Amino acid sequence: MSTTIGRAYKLFLKGYSLRALAKIFKIPKSTLSYKFRKVYGADYAEQRNHWGLLPIIQEYVNDKDLSARDRQQIKDWMNRNFDKIIESEKSNLDKPLYTNRKLQQLTELECSYKKGDWKQLFENTLTSTY
Repeated sequence: MSTTIGRAYKLFLKGYSLRALAKIFKIPKSTLSYKFRKVYGADYAEQRNHWGLLPIIQEYVNDKDLSARDRQQIKDWMNRNFDKIIESEKSNLDKPLYTNRKLQQLTELECSYKKGDWKQLFENTLTSTY
């Protein structure tokens, strides 16, 4: 069971929810949560960095402009280096990294600018003639 919990926790750190993990491993959510607390500490959920490197890598993996071969290479690299990535994530919890999607959302929210990101808005403002 401990290897199952370890695999489930790696998926949890990748962004899977407890509900999704419960379906995948056929283990109740409450049992998963209990085992995670027991093995990884009461703050196991705070160890997942929502604004770290993994979401950025995942954005590349889901990019339709990349070939299937390129996406597979990224996945293989991520799997080979997963432990290093997680250590980096844990040490940089207070330093957010943003995906392109998140930058676009922030630009739309803060600037009401839907045509591009805030850098383009700033550049357009600087270069526009009055």
